[in-house]
Amino acid sequence: MSVWRFALVCVASVAIATVLLCRQSNLGAVISSASAADAPSSTPDPIPVTTVVAKAGTVPRVIAGIGVVTALQSVTIRPRIDGAVKEIDFTEGDVVRAGDVLIRLDPRALQATLDGVRAKKGQDQALLDNAHADFERYSTLADKKVVSSQDLDSKRAAVKQLEATLDADDASISSAETELSYATIRAPISGRTGFKNASIGSVVSQASTDGLLTITQFDPISVVFVAPGDRFGEIQSALKDHVADVEAIATDGTRVLARGKLTLMDNIVNASNGSIRLRASFDNKAGTLWPGLPVATRLVVAVEQGIVVPDKALARGTDGLSAYVIGPGNKVAKRPVDVSVTTDGMALVTKGLSGGDSIVFDGLGQIADGATVRILGPAKVTPPADQAVAASGSAAQP
Repeated sequence: MSVWRFALVCVASVAIATVLLCRQSNLGAVISSASAADAPSSTPDPIPVTTVVAKAGTVPRVIAGIGVVTALQSVTIRPRIDGAVKEIDFTEGDVVRAGDVLIRLDPRALQATLDGVRAKKGQDQALLDNAHADFERYSTLADKKVVSSQDLDSKRAAVKQLEATLDADDASISSAETELSYATIRAPISGRTGFKNASIGSVVSQASTDGLLTITQFDPISVVFVAPGDRFGEIQSALKDHVADVEAIATDGTRVLARGKLTLMDNIVNASNGSIRLRASFDNKAGTLWPGLPVATRLVVAVEQGIVVPDKALARGTDGLSAYVIGPGNKVAKRPVDVSVTTDGMALVTKGLSGGDSIVFDGLGQIADGATVRILGPAKVTPPADQAVAASGSAAQP
C-alpha cells in the first residue's frame, strides 16, 4: 500500500469516528432533556375543594313512625222516631255546622199529639180555676160555721188534685214537643257529610240499624301513630317541655301534609311488638288530611344546641367521624369529632369543632391530613326537602 492511500484511509476513519461521537452526544442530550421533563415536581398542586362554616345552632331529635289519620269525632245519624222523609236540606259531601237542619220528617201526627195535650191542659186549667173559686167560697163559709171543716178539706183536696193533673199535662206537653223536635234532624257536630241513605218520601224507623248519614269532623283532626315503647321517657319529657311537635308526611315522602302537636300518649306499651300508641292533633282547614289516610310521622322529642354542620362534611373512617379544618396557608388538619344527633342532613357536633371553623365539604375523598387545598368557594348546601324518614324500631300499625 502506498503512503498516500494509507493517509487517505486514516483521514476517513477519523471523520467517521467524529460524526458518530457527535450523534451519540446529541442523543444523550435529548434523553437527558426528556428525563428532566418527565421527572415529578417536588411540590404537588393544591386540591380544589368547597367549604362550609361550622355554626352554633340547634338540631331536633326526632322519632319517626307511621300512622293513620283519625277523626276526633264521627257521628252516624239515626232517626229517633218513625216517619216519612219530607225534606233533605243538605248535599252529600257538604260541610255543615252543629245545629244545621239536615232532614225533616213528616210532623203532622206529632203536631196533632202536641195540640191534643195542650188542649187537655187548657181543660184542666179551667177545672183548677173553678176548684180554686170553690175553695175560696168554702173558706169564707167555714169561717162563719156555715159549712163543715170536712167539706172545706174536700175542696182543698180537689184543688191539689187538679194542680197535680196540670203538672202531668205539662210533662205530656214537654214529651210531645220533644217527639216533635225529632222530626227535624239537625247536625250534632260540625263536619263533613257522607253518603245519605234516605230519599224524600222514604219511611225511616228508629228501630233501623242503618244510619241516615254520617258526619265526620275534619278540623281539627288527629293522627294515631306508633313509636318504640322503650322511648316513652323521651316522649313524656317532650310533652312536659311542650316541644312535642309532630309532622304528618305523605307516604311517598314528597311533602309535609300538616304540622301539629302531640296530645296523647297511651297508658300501656303493646307487649306483642313493643310499641306505644300516640295521638297528635292538627289544624286541617286546607283539608290535606283525610280520615283513614296512612301517613308517615316525625315526632320531635328534644331540641339540642351545639355546633351544626352538614352531615356530608364529615369524613367516615375506621377511627370514626372526622372533619378537615382549613388552617393557615390553606392547609387542612384532620380533627376527630363526636356527633350526638343527625336530622335532615344536619349534624350536631359536640366535640372537635368550634363556631367559625371552615371545613372541607366537597373533595373529602381526595385530601389527607396536612394537604394544601385550593378553595373554589362556599358549598351549595340545599336545605333538606320535606320528606319522610324511615320508620324506626317497631312500626306496627296503630
